[in-house]
Amino acid sequence: MSFTDNFGNPKGLLGRMMLVSMDKEHLPMAQWALEQISIPDSGKVADLGCGGGYNIRRMLGLSEKAKFIGLDISDESVKKAEKVNKNELGKRVKIIKGSAENLPFTDNSIDLITAFETVFFWKKPEIAFREIYRSLVNGGCFAVINNYGDPNVDWEKKVPCMTRYTAEQIADMLKSAKFADISVNKKENLFLVMGYKR
Repeated sequence: MSFTDNFGNPKGLLGRMMLVSMDKEHLPMAQWALEQISIPDSGKVADLGCGGGYNIRRMLGLSEKAKFIGLDISDESVKKAEKVNKNELGKRVKIIKGSAENLPFTDNSIDLITAFETVFFWKKPEIAFREIYRSLVNGGCFAVINNYGDPNVDWEKKVPCMTRYTAEQIADMLKSAKFADISVNKKENLFLVMGYKR
């Protein structure tokens, strides 16, 4: 497995190394986004494509009672996220293996769903967005946070498992999945797209 293959589904030693380096690289993006996302004081939050679980740990500090579910397709990510959040595992945090296209959540059960730097790797985002809409409570929010990267780099060629979307493309897909009150916020190459279930 090549280094770039690990971007979408970290495996083995390279995957473990990737999870740590990705968190460091994505930290400014996560901090910027979390200043704009309202983390509920109670209820449930799901972080899809949770990677090493660092954003779950960050969000734990922003909410007194909310429970967090991390979901990732990678076994290495699940293990790392459990380790990073070990103090709250089984209390306020649960980490599970799964796909955004087939969420293991009941209808109308999650207050906030986040996707940090992961939608680029989803094979069928339109299906995933419908699943997310189904899982959210009425008034619940879905937040997509991405770094579009250098526009002069052919990212799909450099990272074959990746499909790069603009903020506007994400917003259009959310609209097609019935999300309302869609907003787009940008800062340099970063973007945050939020939509609500009404």
